[in-house]
Amino acid sequence: MAEGFLLGPNLLSQIRRTIDRVDGEPIGSGFRRTQVTLEGEGPRSAKVFRICTFTGSWAINETKTVTFKYQTSTPNTASVVNLVCGLSPSESCDVSIAKDGTAWFLVQPNLTQQPGYSASGTQVLTIQSGVLRWIGTTAC
Repeated sequence: MAEGFLLGPNLLSQIRRTIDRVDGEPIGSGFRRTQVTLEGEGPRSAKVFRICTFTGSWAINETKTVTFKYQTSTPNTASVVNLVCGLSPSESCDVSIAKDGTAWFLVQPNLTQQPGYSASGTQVLTIQSGVLRWIGTTAC
């Protein structure tokens, strides 16, 4: 099945100008109106999975404003509910989010950005005071 394309601002404005010009033509000027029925699944829906960033702590059942990664034009934020786990990264953290209906939800945080993470040694991912945290096994 062929994918649809989103119209950019330039193409969309050119189409609107053309439609306005044709609509302004007097009847009998040689233009004919034809009813057009588009077949398919309907309009293309917006993205339902995004990669975002956030800062600060984020508790379970809390809503947080996240920023879409790789998108600088506004709107580039979303209000997202965390139903997964408490998070408290020391810096900005990447997360995956998904949309269900009209609401956005946290799907997966970048676990390497959670407190205590180290690229060396053996660690265990634990929950301490409701927040995900890495603990080295030598401390056990």
